[in-house]
Amino acid sequence: MAGVGVSGYAQPSDELKLDPSWSSSALYAPGQGACSMPTLEKSIDVAAPPEVVWNVVADPSFVPKLYPHIIAVTPGHSRIATVGKSVTITAKIAGRKMLASLVATEVVPNKKFSYKHLPDGFLDKYVCSITLELTKKGTRLTESVEYEAHAGYLGKAVSAIVVNRLVKENVLESLKNLKEIAELEEGPASRKA
Repeated sequence: MAGVGVSGYAQPSDELKLDPSWSSSALYAPGQGACSMPTLEKSIDVAAPPEVVWNVVADPSFVPKLYPHIIAVTPGHSRIATVGKSVTITAKIAGRKMLASLVATEVVPNKKFSYKHLPDGFLDKYVCSITLELTKKGTRLTESVEYEAHAGYLGKAVSAIVVNRLVKENVLESLKNLKEIAELEEGPASRKA
């Protein structure tokens, strides 16, 4: 697994620091060389129990709050994800609105949530897996993403560069946002105890 991007737990005045060396890498298949589909993996520690983090991760209504390029989710309900359930996201990328469908592929409450992006728009493939691990101080969340850019009008090389930047930016921002939301959700409950 990639190194943890956050050292310790953020205090209200602390700035969240993510590992700047983190970057995408080509997948490697033994005997076949590198494949064209990059993968990203990043972990973050959250000062909240897995149940609280899960309620944020698996709730479609939080998606626009987590990912900066996503502006809406339909249906925008707050039902916890189940395998086979799909949502349509509306994203704004480079000034253009794009629609994409996501389908939950694996759901293990408080432990793992996986989904895939159905091929359309600027992505031919996007598979995301989020795992939650109980720690002494809360939860370690690891997000792994495999994706492939659609050649589109810009050509494969330019599309890949743009998509690599956007995917990395979205994953990093989503982790920061999830940490903030989950820790705020946990805050009042922990003060009552």
